[in-house]
Amino acid sequence: MLRRLGGSSNSLWRPKNPHSLEYLKYLHGVLVKNDKVVESNRKVLVEALRAIAEILIWGDQNDSKVFDFFLERQMLSYFLQIMKQDGGSLNVQLLQTLNILFENIRHETSLYFLLSNNHVNSIITHNFDFNNEEIMAYYISFMKTLSFKLNPSTIHFFFNEATDEFPLLTESLKFFDSSESMVRIAVRNIVLNIVRVDDAAMTKFVKGATKSYLYDLVDSLVAQAIELDTFVRSAENVIANRERLRDKVDDLVDLLHYVGELLEVEAMAESLPDLVSSRFLIPLLLNSLAPRRHNHAILLTPVSSFFFFAQFLLVSTFDINFLSNVLSFAVVISHHDTIQTFLSAFLFEDASILASHWVRDDDTYSLQPVERPPRSNARVFFDALLCAFDSSKNDDYLSFYGLMLIYAMFQNKGNVGELLSAANLPALKRRSSSSSHSRSGPLVNVSSVDSMDSPTTCDERIIEALLSIVEAAGNDDSRLRPITLELACLVLRQILLVVDHDQMHSLIGNKASHVLTRFIDRLGLYVNSENLFLEWFEDEYAEFEVNHIKLETIGYEMLLPPCNTAMSGLALHKRLPSGFEERIRTIIQFYFHIRKLAKDMSGETETELPLKVGNNVAVEVGDCINLNNSDLLSCVVVLNKNERLSRFLVTDRLQLILVEPDSRKAGWAIVRFVGLLQDTQITGDPSDSRSLHVVVEGQPTRQRAHIFEKRQALLTARFVFDDHIRCMAAKQRLTKGRQTARGLKLQAICDLLGVPRIGSTSPRANPFRIVKGCAPGSVRKQVIWLPNYDAEIIAKFHEFNPRRSATAPAFEFIDGWSEACLKSEAHGGCRHRLSQN
Repeated sequence: MLRRLGGSSNSLWRPKNPHSLEYLKYLHGVLVKNDKVVESNRKVLVEALRAIAEILIWGDQNDSKVFDFFLERQMLSYFLQIMKQDGGSLNVQLLQTLNILFENIRHETSLYFLLSNNHVNSIITHNFDFNNEEIMAYYISFMKTLSFKLNPSTIHFFFNEATDEFPLLTESLKFFDSSESMVRIAVRNIVLNIVRVDDAAMTKFVKGATKSYLYDLVDSLVAQAIELDTFVRSAENVIANRERLRDKVDDLVDLLHYVGELLEVEAMAESLPDLVSSRFLIPLLLNSLAPRRHNHAILLTPVSSFFFFAQFLLVSTFDINFLSNVLSFAVVISHHDTIQTFLSAFLFEDASILASHWVRDDDTYSLQPVERPPRSNARVFFDALLCAFDSSKNDDYLSFYGLMLIYAMFQNKGNVGELLSAANLPALKRRSSSSSHSRSGPLVNVSSVDSMDSPTTCDERIIEALLSIVEAAGNDDSRLRPITLELACLVLRQILLVVDHDQMHSLIGNKASHVLTRFIDRLGLYVNSENLFLEWFEDEYAEFEVNHIKLETIGYEMLLPPCNTAMSGLALHKRLPSGFEERIRTIIQFYFHIRKLAKDMSGETETELPLKVGNNVAVEVGDCINLNNSDLLSCVVVLNKNERLSRFLVTDRLQLILVEPDSRKAGWAIVRFVGLLQDTQITGDPSDSRSLHVVVEGQPTRQRAHIFEKRQALLTARFVFDDHIRCMAAKQRLTKGRQTARGLKLQAICDLLGVPRIGSTSPRANPFRIVKGCAPGSVRKQVIWLPNYDAEIIAKFHEFNPRRSATAPAFEFIDGWSEACLKSEAHGGCRHRLSQN
């Protein structure tokens, strides 16, 4: 028995059923027997702690007697004894066991049992060796797990009102400025979970205990903003620096989100709003937009100031109506007042509100009071925003973040409509929190709009600034990036959702049409002369359709100065072009954005994009086609993996098609591969006159939501024909087909741009008939497409089918018993064939 209790063994006894009250009794005996921790019993105690956690979790779900025994024998006290005797592996295991235990307990009764007798608070206040990274990680995880168990019923197990002690809060706050990001984030979660509990006595304690913490929190926000701005000033726009910048921005935005969440909590509503305004928003952000008055004052660049301001508004985009249902009215008003105070100062005030500024004090920063400047009528901060759109500047660096700030103002879902209207800016009252942007529809979900704030006007200077960006895009020497133009168009659309003035619509529409004409003239110079223009045009349109702007995720990438090299790793629409090809691609991107804006202004629907050639139905893999009138070439397709497939090669106007004969129907075949002829590369094999090397590239597509995939090879294979004559015929057909297909697509682009096509290609009909779905002969009805039959042939067909309507479309339904086919012949007649299965 002594051995089984762990007295002389390095391992535990393992029963057949480890989840039972009997095994817990055995483990209790192990703890009693090994009350003194020595080197020889550490392993046994570690295993015992793990096993106890498993049994308690099982007992919580299956057998209440387990917790009865655990409480009756005061087993948690043994945990404390072990904890006080060991500073290493046993404490790591003990904290891990407690974390797992509290994380998996589901029944409140079991939780109350564990929290009774104040043992948990004793564990929280124990002097662990926090230099041990494992202990630090498990300790803070244990604290966070406990904080998620807080509610009005459990709070009194942690907060002692009589002694005014709250170890979970006070011990957590000691790590708020830890060098480990995981620890800092955990502390924020713990504080949030604590302050959200509705308990008057606890709230009173929290207000006093967190006073210095909130000061340090806001000052930490200031320090991060200054350090990020310093990095932005000095770093080049390369991949390595952007990775470092992203980490810094993520930390800052996380902190802003945390502050925004605290602003919604009643316990923080008394002091935090004033701290945020008086220590961060006004002396740092607004002060950086006013002319410098003191040489030693710390001022951010306007770019950084706009970015931080926009981020603060974006992370504070709460729904006032929703919050009023779940929070006290005082909390909602407090958060609302923070936004109101800052926006009011930005939109209307002069520099006289600047009563303090930040200065550098050795390795730290301190806030010092300064003499206020005299009052004036100048709207200093709002004027700084308008100056950001000065078209005479050499780049759009500042303009982008000025646009981002305007966007953030419109997107803020607090009750700021009256404030924006007073500043002659349009504002919508919303019911929902939707703020996604799609080019296929309006920026704001119109169904979510409750009402429009009056007056529905917009400051003319804002419209002029936005139109100056549109105008600048059309200049030959423009240093505007496509993403800036996209954001300007996005803000214009949002304004026009509210401002319904014909004059403004006409002004924007005329400007868009004028700039669009300039782009058409420039693109017309290259459409007939550049061999790769078709690929450029289709690639940029595919990306235009997919890569919708998301300021919440791309803002940081633009903080570094604009670059003009592909080596930077930035997508083309986020940087300046480098070289001839990228300049043409950038013009194409501009064209799509301005075309969309012009269509929106005129109320037209896009019908010409994506590019279409004729009305022929595209063949797809799995379709059945009638090849009686087609010229087939038999070949063996050899893939890279030495896989050999017998196929027939056939082409239509636009597609390369590989088919396999349908064993159920003579003259019909099943499509096994389809690719565009325009994207097909054909080369001969110098070592084999019967072979062709064929590479078919795919079109750029969206494989996943908002993920743009560049062109990739759909097929890389060697086609082996019966002899060299058939190989030459195939090469000639594919080469000519490629030229024809590209010519047809380029003709479609010329028609779109309204420019003449040099060397145009005459269209021809597909040589075969397509069946969508399964092969003919199925009992299921299928849709058949009959290409390019004229009215006379259709009329003759109706002579054989008097029950068919004269207005029926040029396709028919075929069932499993009969098939009607039309075939056009050289003399213009027609032949009707009825086959019976």
